Amino acid sequence: MESNQSAQQSPDNAAGAPRTDRKHRQASSLVILLISLVFILFVVPILGHTKLGTALLRVGITAVLISAAVATRRAKVVLFLGLFVAAVAAPVSWMTMFIDQPVFFLFSCVLEGAFFVAMALMIVQTVMKRYMATIHSIFGAISAYLLLGLGWAVIYWGIDHLDDSAMIMQNRRLNSVVVAERSEEVADFSQFVYFSFVTMSTLGYGDIQPVSPPAQTLAWMQSVAGQFYMAVLVAWMVSEIPTSSRQQAGRDS
Repeated sequence: MESNQSAQQSPDNAAGAPRTDRKHRQASSLVILLISLVFILFVVPILGHTKLGTALLRVGITAVLISAAVATRRAKVVLFLGLFVAAVAAPVSWMTMFIDQPVFFLFSCVLEGAFFVAMALMIVQTVMKRYMATIHSIFGAISAYLLLGLGWAVIYWGIDHLDDSAMIMQNRRLNSVVVAERSEEVADFSQFVYFSFVTMSTLGYGDIQPVSPPAQTLAWMQSVAGQFYMAVLVAWMVSEIPTSSRQQAGRDS
């Protein structure tokens, strides 16, 4: 009798093992993505005014592009599509260091920003379906929030590079970079990261103001997205914790 029960359970365990391995791999990719985001948002701005900081910024963007594509894998089609877009966006990002064209720089920023926002939305969907009320849901929620802020920051950066009157800054910091063997002044990326998260959290200090219609439109859209994110996702996670606890207690009993 016991041998029959073990024979019945073994196929279930064998079938469940691949699913568990996939979940662990995806959870690990979320941790790698979070580390990449912390690097580009907290470490790179410290060195932003140096040549090393400029190179590390591109390295960080490339790392986030790849890790975000891997972190959103739920099917091979999604994974390959994300990696394909990342494979296009990463070289374009590096090419901006050698091509002195503001329109091309804006194209690169919009491509990266749109990709980051899309990956953030897919991570939120994955968190809600697979990792709700677990430690992985926390990693996913934080990564998605940071991705949203980074995506908007990159687009703000591109708009300002194309038209430096699009945003008014009380203390604009300029970095001297060499593009196509010519030195030019580019606004410090960390200021747009700062403005992006201040806008998304609706703090609104007022030291940086969007003036042009595209910048203003992006600002109010980000403000709405930030509030919607906190209201919906966090409330959903809190409501799922008691349910998850009851289900765990039922399994233990």
